[in-house]
This record gives sequence, C-alpha cells and structure tokens, in this order.
Amino acid sequence: MALTSALNNALAGLRFTSVATALTSANISNAPNPSYTRKSINPVQLFAGDQVSGIAVGAITREYDAFVQRQLVAEISNAGYASTRAQFLSRLDQMFGAPGSARALDTVLNDLSGSFQTLQTSPESQTARAGVINSATVVAQTLRSLSSSVQSMRVDAEKGLADATTRLNALLKDLTDVNGRLTTAFDDQSRVGLLDQRDHLVAQISEYVEVRTVYDNNGTVQLYAGNGFVLLSNNRPVLDFDARDIIGPTNLYDVDPTRRTVGTITASTASGDVDLIAAGVFKSGKIAALIELRDSSLVAAQEQLDQIAASLAQAFGTSSNSEAVTVAGPGPTTGFDMNLGAGLLDGDSLTVTLTANGVTQKFTFKRVDDPGVAVTDDLTADPDDTVIRLTGSSAAGYAAQMQAAIDTWAAGAGAPAGAFSVADTGGSLRLLADPAVVGGARVDRGAAHPSAQALDSGTPALPFFVDAGLSNGVFSDRVTVNGSQFTGFAARIDINGALKADASSLVKMMSSTLESDPTRPTFFTAALADAARYFVPAGGLGSAANPFQGSLLSYSRAVIIHQTNAAQTAAQLAEGQAAVVTQLQARFDSLAAVNIDQEMTMLIQLQTTYGANARVMSAVREMFDMLRQM
Repeated sequence: MALTSALNNALAGLRFTSVATALTSANISNAPNPSYTRKSINPVQLFAGDQVSGIAVGAITREYDAFVQRQLVAEISNAGYASTRAQFLSRLDQMFGAPGSARALDTVLNDLSGSFQTLQTSPESQTARAGVINSATVVAQTLRSLSSSVQSMRVDAEKGLADATTRLNALLKDLTDVNGRLTTAFDDQSRVGLLDQRDHLVAQISEYVEVRTVYDNNGTVQLYAGNGFVLLSNNRPVLDFDARDIIGPTNLYDVDPTRRTVGTITASTASGDVDLIAAGVFKSGKIAALIELRDSSLVAAQEQLDQIAASLAQAFGTSSNSEAVTVAGPGPTTGFDMNLGAGLLDGDSLTVTLTANGVTQKFTFKRVDDPGVAVTDDLTADPDDTVIRLTGSSAAGYAAQMQAAIDTWAAGAGAPAGAFSVADTGGSLRLLADPAVVGGARVDRGAAHPSAQALDSGTPALPFFVDAGLSNGVFSDRVTVNGSQFTGFAARIDINGALKADASSLVKMMSSTLESDPTRPTFFTAALADAARYFVPAGGLGSAANPFQGSLLSYSRAVIIHQTNAAQTAAQLAEGQAAVVTQLQARFDSLAAVNIDQEMTMLIQLQTTYGANARVMSAVREMFDMLRQM
C-alpha cells in the first residue's frame, strides 16, 4: 500500500510539473507581448484520509492588479484626448507663427501700418501708394492662407473621425466575439488567454472613447460610454459616420440634422438611430478630441481670423458721421446730426448714448432686414450697448423706428413724453433731447456708421477690403437666417479691384481732391491704431461681459500669443498625461509582466521536482520488480 501511495504521489507530481512547465514556458515565450499577463497555477493538495496523497493542478490564474488596470484604462482615454489636441494645436501655432516673425499676422499688419504712415507723409508718391497696395495684398493673402489651413485641419479632423469610427466598430466587433467565446470556454488555459485578449481590446477601445467597464462572472465585459450610453452589452450598436469631403467656415455642427453641415457619429440601436455627439457620449479619448477640435478650437481660430478681416474692412470702409447741433426751443434742442451718406446697408448701424432722469443708456441701431433673425445684444461686441433692429432703406422709417424705441426706454427711465426727438432732415437723422424736462435729458453721443460703397464717396472711408463672395463686394456685417457675412470672411477678403487698378483713390476722396491731401492716409493710420475697438470673443480671447478692447495691431498680436499659449498648454497636458500612463503601466507590469529571471528560476525548480518524482517512480518500479522476483 505504501508503494502504491508513493507511486500515486509521484504520478501526481509529474502531471503537475508537466502542466506548470508548459505554463512557465508560455510565460517566457510571451514575455515580449505587452498584452500578455503572467499566468500561474494554484496547486491543490490531494488527501487520502488525513494524509497528503499528492498534488493536483488547480485553477490557472492571471497575475495582475484589477484596480490599477481600471485606472490605466481611464488614463489611456485621457492620454488619447490630450495627445490628439496637442498635435493639432501645435500645427495651428506653427501656422500662425511666432509674434514678430516674418509672416506672422502682427508683422504683416505692422507693415501695412508703416506703409500708411509713409503715404501720410508723401500722399502724392506713386511709390508710397504702391507700397500700401503691396502691404495690403500680403495681409489679405495671409488671412486667406491661414483660413484655408484652418479649414484643412478641420477636414483632417473629419477624416480622423471617420477612421476612428471604423476602427472603433472593428474593435467592438472583436470584443463581442471574445465575449461570445468566453461564455463557452471551459478550460482555464483557453479562458485566461481570452481574458488577456478582452483586456487588450478594452484598452484599445479606451484610446478612442472613455468607457466604464462592468465584468460579468463568466468573464465577459460590458462597456458604457458618456451619459450611460451602452457601447457593448448583449447587443452591439453599429456605429456610422457620415463624413463630408468639403468643409469650409460655414460648415458647422448642429444638433438639428437639417442644419448640420459636418459629419456626426450615429449608432443604430433597437430604438432607432442616435446622434452620439448630441447625446454627449464622447467625454474623452481621441474621438472627443477630434470633435472638440473640429467644432470648437479650430472654429474659434477661424472666428479670430474673421474678426481681424471684418475689423479691417469696417475700419477702412465705415465712417463715424456725427455733428453736434443746437436748435431753437421749445422742446428738444440739443443733440447730433448723423449723416447717412449713401444710405445704410443691411448690417450697418448707428450708435447713440442717451441720458434721461439720471439714467444713461447706449444703443446700437442695426439694420437687420431678415425677419427670421432674432436681434440680441450679441450682435455687437460692445458689452454696454442694447441692440435695436432697424429695417428698410428709408431715413424717415429709421427715424420712426428709433423714436419708438427711445420713447419706450425714456418712459422706463422716468422721463416725460417728448424728452427726445428723432427726425429725417434729408440724408441725415437728427437726434435731439430736451434738457428742460423733469430730470433732464441729453444726447451724449450720436453717430451713423454707413459702409462706403464707392471709392469717390467724398469721405475718408472707402471699400478698401471687400468680400470676394459678393457681387458688390461691400462688407457691412449683414446677418440673415442663413448666417452672418462675418463667418468665413477671412477666406474671402480681398483688395478692391478698382483700387488695385488705380491707387490714386488712396488719396483722392473725389475728383477735386488734391494729390497731396493726407486726409485719407491719416484716416487709415488712425483706424489701425484705434484702441477703443471691441472684438467679438472667440476661443477664450475675451468674453461677452469683458471682450477684448484694443487696436487691430494689438488684437492680432494677442491672437498669436493665445495660439502659442494654447499649444504649449496642450503639449504640457499631453506630456503629463503620458507620464501618468507610463507610471500606471509600470505599476501594472510590476505584477502582470513576465520576469524572465523569475520564470527561469521557476523552470529550474520544476525540472528538479520533475526529476525527483521520476526517481521516486524508478525506485518504486525497482521495488515492485524485487517483490515479483521473491
């Protein structure tokens, strides 16, 4: 009986060491595989009564830290998001150039300012006039080139989203297959291999989208993305991206599919198709970064370029017509005449500042002809004004509309009826106040800002920079339900063709203007240096309550610095996130990765154990042979 027990113990030992040796060899051969986790066997003691009768192969398990693994999956998503943004914003920063570099926006605008100053000194100089045209041409070309590059980057983001959607679909399909095989895997060796595949696929998926994992008892996994969307469970939604081949400044994302002009990711579910971008599914990962870049960061960069282009066109193309006037009483007697010039275009405005009964209010009366446009204070960058709609082309109509709005405000401020009057005086609007009313009333400021429509308008303003997308070319900041003229203007800005053909209009406001008249050159120089200009907030540069205020030159420099800071911040975040992933991976590998030295030592121990069991069997065989011979 003792010999039989010894033989059984030796056989059990041989079986265990055989399986353990194979597993150790697999550990060693898979050491270079980053998705492989070290495997080990839990030995099980066999008993005969109260005596140990051998050892058996127990469960084969993976050596890893589940908590660290969950952290690693989450941080892989954050690293994918950060690295993608850093790559794009670095490209954007290089495109805008360093402040003061040869082709940077602030440099070309400073060159334009210098050419105006030269022309101001020598208005009659043909060389000085040519210098202005050349400098202005570089400005327009720079804005168009930057706009084109920004939109090319948005196309790259669009293509990236298409590729990411295809890749995510493939990964989810592969994970679905692994889940299915896990439900039918009955031996531990095949199961632990499938679990490695499962975790590797989850890690790859997390590069594209942040997921929350739920593991079932059979080893299968369920994935939940942002706002609880089920990315993988018993059923797998099929993802689709309707990519657009052409993207321009007016192509924007909208939750309304009839207004959306860029691609979106949809999921086919049992309840119908779901727009995953509108549903807020992508919180982190490469896909979230590409969406943010295409629909936010790069759109903001385009808006900054459009702001510079629009400000240039308006600085040179609109005048501020205001003349103080006093008339005999009784009634309103003091105020301003506001010359409408050739008339207000759709998008032009008048600005007035009124005080009644100690209350002061600034108004911008903006012509907005499209009744579908909701007029709000956001139509201007000025944080202190109230925007009121004007419609039509009649000066008398403007006077009536302004009178109604001012009367309503004045009554709310406690002023009596008749405190203000607005009248058409034939080409001008006269706004007067009656200082004798209870509480007093006055017009602090009143000016019309018509867009110049001809080179020989007789005023310093002229359509210098024009909109190449329009037949008349005049930029008036028109707004319709289909969008604003402002959007994408940097892609369409050009110099007035008539001005390029005959640069004399840089000086001559009309046929009788002297060739040496510095009025227009002085106007241009002052327009570029006007530090009171407000700029529409875009990309974090100013806010609605506190917009950037300064000159065109200072704004262009601020834009470049903003892009540089954004790129540096993104790079630092990407580097930090990469370090976090590296540290977590090292912590995970400290337990999960295969240590060749450790495995070789284990292999030697197993070989020794195998030899010992073999010798026991040999000795038992010899004893049995001796017994048979007795």
